[in-house]
Amino acid sequence: MSSASVEKIIEGVRALTQEEQLQVRELIDSLLGNPNEAQGMLSPEDLLERRLLERGVISEIPKRNVDPATYKEFEPIEVKGKPVSETIIEERG
Repeated sequence: MSSASVEKIIEGVRALTQEEQLQVRELIDSLLGNPNEAQGMLSPEDLLERRLLERGVISEIPKRNVDPATYKEFEPIEVKGKPVSETIIEERG
């Protein structure tokens, strides 16, 4: 297959809805034998999203905006005072 044909396919897939793209992905995974799926290594979040989509609870799987470079730079902030859990318990009591 020429690279022009591949580019046309890629453009076509990008024009699909996210649900349609998921169907294409599942087809490709089944043809290639997705190693993560074959070993049962899909994350619980991925499995949940797929089930919700299949049952019609959600109309599309949201894209994750997790940039690994940004995630590595994450530093938690220090909060003064007592833990939030203690405050919640006090307010409920």
